[in-house]
Amino acid sequence: MKKKLLLFILFIVLLISLSSLLLIIFFVDPYSNKAIWVISIIISFVLSVTSFFTLFLYIVKKIYYRGDVFLYHVYTSFRQSFFVSIFASSLFVLYYFDIYGFVNIIWVFMFLFFVELFIKNLEET
Repeated sequence: MKKKLLLFILFIVLLISLSSLLLIIFFVDPYSNKAIWVISIIISFVLSVTSFFTLFLYIVKKIYYRGDVFLYHVYTSFRQSFFVSIFASSLFVLYYFDIYGFVNIIWVFMFLFFVELFIKNLEET
């Protein structure tokens, strides 16, 4: 897949998921069915944050590597932004179930950090 096509698809996903997130927040009643509301908020939030941070990290890497960015960098940006969005949505879930605490936040962060290190180590070998 070409790098520009992948970035264009990520931009389209960003626009669609951000608009769906805003539509869900403003027009869906959370008291009618809480489970569907929370699940749809989390899915659209993860998609929008992942695509936004993928594009942002791609731009940062393009500046850092002085324009010498390959498709591999886009994949790593996507993976890292996916973990950031999973971390943010897990904080929302922890708060929703009223188990929001500093120790739980650290456990979630450490788990995702070690998964990222594990995947990076698998790619290098």
